[in-house]
Amino acid sequence: MPLVKRLRSVCTCLLLTGAISACDTIPSSPTPTAAPSTAPSSSPSAAPTPDAVAPAIATQDPPPDGVLTARGIRVTFTEPVRGVESTSFQLLLEDAPVSSTVTLDSSGRVATLVPDVTLPIALSYTVTVNGLVHDLAGNRLPLTTWTVATSDVVTFAAGTYTGWQFGATQADPKGLKRATLSASSSATASEYRVIGDDGYLRVAAGIWDDYWIHGSPDGVAQDDLIAPIPPLPTCDYIDLPAARVGYGQWGTTVLDTIFQLPSGYAPGDLVDTSQAGLNGSYFVRGIALQDLSAMVSAARADGANLAVQSAYRSYRGQVFTFDGWVSQVGYAEALQTSARPGHSEHQLGTAIDFRTAGGVSPWQYADWATTNEGAWLAANAWEFGWAMSYPRGTSAVSCYRYEPWHYRYLGRTATAALHDAGITPREWLWEQGYGVR
Repeated sequence: MPLVKRLRSVCTCLLLTGAISACDTIPSSPTPTAAPSTAPSSSPSAAPTPDAVAPAIATQDPPPDGVLTARGIRVTFTEPVRGVESTSFQLLLEDAPVSSTVTLDSSGRVATLVPDVTLPIALSYTVTVNGLVHDLAGNRLPLTTWTVATSDVVTFAAGTYTGWQFGATQADPKGLKRATLSASSSATASEYRVIGDDGYLRVAAGIWDDYWIHGSPDGVAQDDLIAPIPPLPTCDYIDLPAARVGYGQWGTTVLDTIFQLPSGYAPGDLVDTSQAGLNGSYFVRGIALQDLSAMVSAARADGANLAVQSAYRSYRGQVFTFDGWVSQVGYAEALQTSARPGHSEHQLGTAIDFRTAGGVSPWQYADWATTNEGAWLAANAWEFGWAMSYPRGTSAVSCYRYEPWHYRYLGRTATAALHDAGITPREWLWEQGYGVR
């Protein structure tokens, strides 16, 4: 078709609105059509999926119901988190937070809680990690709690240990058990408690079952050489074994209304008091003889003529003595002036009841200390190693009424220290640790 006719036909086609079919007769251009591209067509980028998953705890060390140690608690999270601090990661004892240091490692996944104090043995604690902990998208950790406990094991090194059973206070002992361990050992415990000013572990098995042992909160028992000295016990009428009952410990044995000697205690070196220049047929241990003789001679030189009212008495002899006082004055009154069997210092063989030579029993005086002999002993006996066991006005701590005639031999070094301290022999011996060591 000529070019003019073809253009006219195209114009006619464009003017015929809606008559698209009339244009179908337009011939194709003789120019070849390019092949379609094979490159993929681009599509809009997909929006990132929001993080809707909350973090969780993957591991716990110690695990639920596990044993809590000094290294503390370690938790691992399923993803990096923030907000881990002392208000969100806590160790609770009876709902009260335990002071602790909380840290989070650089990865944001491992948190550690270490208590700032030593945790007492055999206690149950609650660990809590709350919703203040969150991931990087702000999703909060569900509240997570579990229970852990400190160890219930008490460890003993080789040594001598004393177990106590107490009444209302630490100064009110009701039971005592002592043993020496030649090697390290262990036992279970039910609790740790501060009694008085000292820490004690309550042993739940073994030779000290149901006894309190000096120790630290973490379960380490303290032997007698390390343990604090408990307060002087309040005078009471019970029977606990004295700590030092060897014959060589005569000057350090604490005997009172609480602590007693074994019934078979009987020193083998007894000598007649006549060897010290006193009336005879009474006995005292040989270790006291030299100082006793020197004291008797010095007293006589000063016009004080001493004699013996009573000296060594065996356990059985004390049975007769105490029963005799009970028959005369009654049991309650006898307790104030006479020792029950095993509790008498006379059984040691180092105690003497003095009297005036040729005089009556010293307790028949209004105050025997006003006699020449009584006054001389009160002023001078300590220089020769002898101490008045029950001074005036001290019954609350000496446990017996005033007896100005009853003296116990402790040795010159001890009585010099006792004289300087101005306290009773019972108090002084206890302060030295002899009541428990």
